Amino acid sequence: MADNADVKQKSQTGNFDLLNNWPDQAADVVVNTVDKVRNATTGPVVSASRILAYVIFGIFPLLIALILSIMATVRGLEIATGRAWAAHGILGVAFISLGLFFWSKRPNHPA
Repeated sequence: MADNADVKQKSQTGNFDLLNNWPDQAADVVVNTVDKVRNATTGPVVSASRILAYVIFGIFPLLIALILSIMATVRGLEIATGRAWAAHGILGVAFISLGLFFWSKRPNHPA
């Protein structure tokens, strides 16, 4: 067996380190290569899935709030007018007017 002085002398020359640490160095190369490939391939997918999840969980409460506000508006108009058909007619005219406004603002590009 080699004593400590012999090991230190060989490690200073570099021959002993290369022979002794090559499994660690090879494992580090493999791990670093796998990490680079994983980050290049799955990094964009993970980012896109996070963005999609935030959008879904951000839009869902807004959609629920929109539906509940329309329901409350219909109910309020029914109470105010006393007639269901009048409430539906008023909201129908409002939504048609809003749709026509946005339709007039669309770009006129030929198809």
